[in-house]
Amino acid sequence: MLKYSAKRVVSLPRALSKLGYTSRRQAERMITDGVVSVNGKVIRSLSFRVDPAVDDIVVKGERLSKKKEFIYLLFNKPAGVVTTRSDERGRTTVYDYLNASKFKSTLHLFPVGRLDKDTSGALLFTNDSQLGEKLTNPKSKFPKTYEIICKGNLDAESQSRLTNGITLTDGYTTMPALLRHLRRQNDSTLCELTIVEGKNRQIRRMFEAIGHPVIYLRRISIGPVKLGSLAEGTFRRLTEEEIQQLNNFTTQR
Repeated sequence: MLKYSAKRVVSLPRALSKLGYTSRRQAERMITDGVVSVNGKVIRSLSFRVDPAVDDIVVKGERLSKKKEFIYLLFNKPAGVVTTRSDERGRTTVYDYLNASKFKSTLHLFPVGRLDKDTSGALLFTNDSQLGEKLTNPKSKFPKTYEIICKGNLDAESQSRLTNGITLTDGYTTMPALLRHLRRQNDSTLCELTIVEGKNRQIRRMFEAIGHPVIYLRRISIGPVKLGSLAEGTFRRLTEEEIQQLNNFTTQR
């Protein structure tokens, strides 16, 4: 029988997140709603501390496994879909697609980061909260590549500003980026841009700053995980190699 370990003891919301049950914010809501019990006693305190490997944690009658099976999915998000669990305005969400897929019985998955409504492409889902937090931590500098069509033809100065960093309207200066595969199409330019940060609508704001608004935006890779031929609106499991590469990246940081 395992004994309590000070190294494993965390707050109850953190434990629910670490066990892959839900996000920490949703966990806090469940605890205050009185649907979480520890060792047979309902807990409403957000500061209550537990050892996830030892304590018996039950949420809404479901006993949480102490050895969680982690799941990793890649979703090809269509444009027009919002990255949220539910939408007050009734718009289609990524969870509508998840619940309609063969993974609908796989509960407690969450998106790693987000894509804005008008952007399509690669979006990871998992119940591995530790990996998710590491990949979305700004300090990780995790690379993401986008396929872009913008208005006008990018001249040398515009290209230089994109790759060296641009000061946006809010005063934030972007980190250096990798620009490649430029191809002019009449009055527009098709290109790929890799960034290592993820500010709100960053790509669109970068191109607006140089006077070339984005017409089309799709994320085609997240680190080693490539969108490839995955059909729009569908999911696939990550390969063992992709999972290992993601873990290797985070352990190197």
